[in-house]
This record gives sequence, structure tokens and C-alpha cells, in this order.
Amino acid sequence: MIKGRDFIVFSDDWGRHPFSCQHVMRHFLPDNRILWVNTIGMRLPRLCLYDVKRAFEKVRSWADPAPPVELPLGLRVISPVMVPLSPLASVRAFNRRSVLGAVARASRDLDLRDPILLATVPNAADYAGLCGESLVVYYCVDEFSVWPGMNLPEMVRELEADLLRKADLVMAVSDELVARKSNGRGPTHLLTHGVDFGHFSAAAGPVAVADLPEALRWLEGPVIGFYGLIDSHLDIDLLADLLAARPHWNVVLIGTRRIPLDALERFPNFLWLPAVPYGELPRYAARFDVAVIPYVVNEHTCTANPLKLREYLATGKPVVATPMTEVLRFDGVVRIAASCDAFVAAIEDELRSPTPAAPRWEVLEGETWKDKAELVSCWIEEALAASGTPRPLEGTT
Repeated sequence: MIKGRDFIVFSDDWGRHPFSCQHVMRHFLPDNRILWVNTIGMRLPRLCLYDVKRAFEKVRSWADPAPPVELPLGLRVISPVMVPLSPLASVRAFNRRSVLGAVARASRDLDLRDPILLATVPNAADYAGLCGESLVVYYCVDEFSVWPGMNLPEMVRELEADLLRKADLVMAVSDELVARKSNGRGPTHLLTHGVDFGHFSAAAGPVAVADLPEALRWLEGPVIGFYGLIDSHLDIDLLADLLAARPHWNVVLIGTRRIPLDALERFPNFLWLPAVPYGELPRYAARFDVAVIPYVVNEHTCTANPLKLREYLATGKPVVATPMTEVLRFDGVVRIAASCDAFVAAIEDELRSPTPAAPRWEVLEGETWKDKAELVSCWIEEALAASGTPRPLEGTT
């Protein structure tokens, strides 16, 4: 692993939820220093409970900059004031001054030297090239222009095109994104998601009833489980048909709700639980008899790489999923079903005669987050060797 370097990372809020960039960059600590810049979303906010709550969280982070979680050694997190009205030129200029000013002050405070700028969000294009960085890395984790609820797709595409032009190194999480995200100056590297195998494999062993979460402890019958963000990715019709077809199965969804679940809540064998901390997920997965990814298949899900897929495989539980492109690479260890009837049949087969965990664990060889971080480190060192002189610091005060 690379050592003794400084990084500036533009990404989702550190510690808010587990995501790929945070998993990867943890392995760069403490032998490197990281200035982590919490950013805002790229769509116009709406008058809904989720957006109001999110706005409150951001304002609170500006008023109280202390992170809500203890930070690893070598990490500094800042939350510059940013206004989510990016189409307005004056707002975009304000955001640029605010972010660059905060980055410049933190960089001087930390005495950062020739930092490597790594971004997972297209709006980092407004700051790339202006932070004194010696290298720009774009880590493309999603097709943001088609993200559910995105109401500024053209602006996102323009920002991403600008970031790609500035990037010295480009990485993407799926084959489809690798094909789409090229700047013509070098290869776009495939960096699929990793997994904390030791953490999730704990769900595979025998678990005493007393150690199971109370909400799942006394469920009778098989548990068909899902955890993650509950939004328009989910095929609600498929789940409703599944609940109707097998009333003796429990279908459990765990995660933050962004869509109504009325169509599912009318079934007595459906259970929704709020999001649980990352550290608790194996306890909940231990009660799953089959883990599922019942996503609609569309442009967005076929460019995505579901983070939970490798986590499910690490639990050793049978996995049934709809035929998304990145899931197909695991055909043979994941049961893939395109229709409700096929989904029900695949689950039924696994309940009747569960396949062993070993083949699922074998495909995770070399797929840990540490393995992914070592790949990133290698690509960065290659890019540094080919790069020119560091760019000057242009942050404002």
C-alpha cells in the first residue's frame, strides 16, 4: 500500500452510512492522511420528509462541525456550507468559494503536501484542479444522471464530463460504467465493490435464539430478507406477488424508506424494519433463510453494482436476485429469476434443499475491501509516476 501521501476526498458524508469509498479509504489509514469533504446531493430538493430531514442534518453539521462518530487516526472531516440550488450561477459560485475556502484552510492547518484529490461525486468538478492536488482520481460509483428522483440530469452529465476531462485516473464499479466513463487519456479501471468478509460471515454460524434481534426472534416460518435503501429500485409488484403466493413465508425489508409500502403492508406476512447500524447487519442476516435483491431491471440498475450482493454471499445464505448485469457475473452461486414465478421457485428450491455456503465464499476470494484498496493504491502509484508537476493551491479565504 502507498504510504506517506495526503488525500482530499469529495464524497458522501463520512459515517452517515457504509459505502464503497469509505470502505476503501479506511485501508489508506493511518499510513496516509485524508481530508474528507462532505458534499451535498446534486438534485433540487423537494418538499418531502426525507429531504427536510436531510436538510436539517446538513445544517446541523455546519453549526456543529464535530463528526458524529469517532474518526480513525489520520482522518479529518469537514462539512463546508453548500446550497442545493446548483443551476443558479450565483449559488454555484458561492458553493465554489465556500468549499475551496474550507479546503484551503484545512489544508494549511494540516500542512497537506501535493495531495491526491479523489472524488466520487460529479459536482467535485467545480473544485478539481483548484486544491493544490498532484493527481485527480474519479471513482465512479453510479450513473447519477438516472438516479431515482434526479431532476437535474443534464447538469449532472455536464459536471461529470468536466470531471472526466480533469481526471488523471478513472475507476468505475461496473463493466457498463467502465464502457461509459472514459476520458480518452487512459484506461478506465474496473473496481467492483468489496466486502468485509469476516464481519458478514459471522451470520453463517449457528446463532442462539436469544442472540437474534428481537424483531425477528419469534417469526414463524422461513424469512426472505432484504436490507438496504428502500426506494424505487425495489420491484414492489414482484414482492406483492411473492407475499400473496406464499403466505407462510415472512418477507422482511430492513432499511430507510423513501417510497410508500402500502401495497406490501396489507399482507400479514410482511415486515418492515428501520435501517440498523452496519455493525448489526450480520445479526439480522443470520435469521434470513434466503437473501434477496428484488430490483427492477432498468438502465440504472444495470449500471449499478449492488453493494449488498457480496455481503449477502459472505453471510453464506442462499441469494436470489433479478437479472441485473452485475449480478449475472455470479450466475451459478446466485439464483437469478426474471419473473415472480421464477423468483418463488428459486426461493422454494433453496428452502427445500439449501445449497452449501462454500461456493459462495469461494467467489469472494480476492474481493475484500483490503484487496480493492490495494488495487487503488497500485493504480494511483502508476498515475503518479506518469503525472507532471503539482497544481498550485487556489483556495479562497
